[in-house]
Amino acid sequence: NNNNNVQKQTNEYYLCNFSLLVATPGCPTQSWHADGGHTSLTRHEPCHVFNVFIPLVDVPLAMGPTELRPGTQYHTRNLAPMMLAAKARKTLRPVVTPELKMGGGLVFDYRILHRGRANVSDD
Repeated sequence: NNNNNVQKQTNEYYLCNFSLLVATPGCPTQSWHADGGHTSLTRHEPCHVFNVFIPLVDVPLAMGPTELRPGTQYHTRNLAPMMLAAKARKTLRPVVTPELKMGGGLVFDYRILHRGRANVSDD
């Protein structure tokens, strides 16, 4: 009977933070950052927290949408040497800047490097 060797996995999700982000005209570009850390500093674990952005208005490039560095959730465990290694190996992926529509959504691992771009719009 292999049932004794099967580990039971529960998938429980809950809201751990709720924020309203406002980037008024003239806001500068943020520094690259991750919103949280890893559960292990010795090996990469699956995503345990994710961000969900739901814009209340259309967010074109001029309004400073969130810019992401895909794949960097693997690097933020030990950022400086892992980013340096990714650059040297030419495995660092290009930046992505999605332009979201009102009511759309952006979901990403909170360990990924991201930043808000400058809002250069007039309104």
